[in-house]
Amino acid sequence: MAEKIRLFIDPNRLIDQLDTNGELELTSHESHYLSRVMRLRFEDLLEVIDGKGHLWIAKIVGKKNIKLINSFDTPNQKLSRDKPLICIAVAIPKKGFDNFLQMSCEIGIDVIQPIISIRSVVKECNNEKMIRYQKIISESVEQSERLWCPEVRQTLKFADWVNDLPSDSQIGFATTRNNDLKDCVDWLKETSNKVNQIWVVIGPEGGWNKNEETLAFDSGFVGISIGDNILRTSTAAVSACQLMTSWRRLKASF
Repeated sequence: MAEKIRLFIDPNRLIDQLDTNGELELTSHESHYLSRVMRLRFEDLLEVIDGKGHLWIAKIVGKKNIKLINSFDTPNQKLSRDKPLICIAVAIPKKGFDNFLQMSCEIGIDVIQPIISIRSVVKECNNEKMIRYQKIISESVEQSERLWCPEVRQTLKFADWVNDLPSDSQIGFATTRNNDLKDCVDWLKETSNKVNQIWVVIGPEGGWNKNEETLAFDSGFVGISIGDNILRTSTAAVSACQLMTSWRRLKASF
């Protein structure tokens, strides 16, 4: 293929709707994207990904149908998920969250936990927003040529999220105006890559409430600094994603 055309399809849909010949009927949106936007024609090839580490080569076999070249059970590529999982919890800002989702996906984040803190401007996240968030992630997965799709979890209040964390996690709590903070890079260097999940928590534009800081530190979070300057929520979150993915890549090389 002169240009890689990728189509992200939910793995459950591939399992449920792929027929015995390896053919799948496209949705109207997918059909429009491939034929009108990408200008694919009969028997043109494309790559199909499921966001779970698998890639198949497929071809156009009709106006609304594609067919896998290999069988579903023998994908052209199969990639294991990198460990530890790189995760970020972010207090949803009034502006910039959509851009953050796109950029964090491109950088390589694995889990995104939207949270609501006491000083958050955004106080709820309805189902319509979650659908939009997932659409942004799906398009970013295609664009960035990732084989694993980040998980965007249901929005939780900060206190509820803290009380439901797995024990095998290392968590950096990003805050400011505290003399006892560790630089995020130094904290990452001290963190074992044998843990299952590593998290950075980013607060709202107005900063964390004192009770939230107390809860975080009492729960074993490590106070960290993302830099010398005061950053907007989305800027701090993107920076944290880049630092964590760089750390994992370097750890894997040793």
